Amino acid sequence: MKKALFAVMCAVMLFCTISTGYAERGEWREGIRSRVHDVRESIDRGIERGRITRHEARKLNGELGRILDKIDRMKEDGRLSRREREKINNDLDRLERDIRREKRDDDRRGYGDHGRY
Repeated sequence: MKKALFAVMCAVMLFCTISTGYAERGEWREGIRSRVHDVRESIDRGIERGRITRHEARKLNGELGRILDKIDRMKEDGRLSRREREKINNDLDRLERDIRREKRDDDRRGYGDHGRY
């Protein structure tokens, strides 16, 4: 019974170790990369709908550019540590909050009562 329990525990530990390695490699490919894509889409949609001015978009895209530069610097050693991923995710959280705030601040591009050309 003890041998079976020991074998199961070893298998679980091995599985956890392998899945953690894949999660670290996949974090950039799946998690962070998709968040960056979503942020870009959100800024573009805000511009198209007139909820984000060009000035605000420039500022938000500049902030995104700084985050991407930071990712490049962090990836120079070939991987992102858990701490680096947390920093990037915190930066992306802050940028998403800024985008939501800019979309809701009622600044409009263009002319007229509805902010359209």
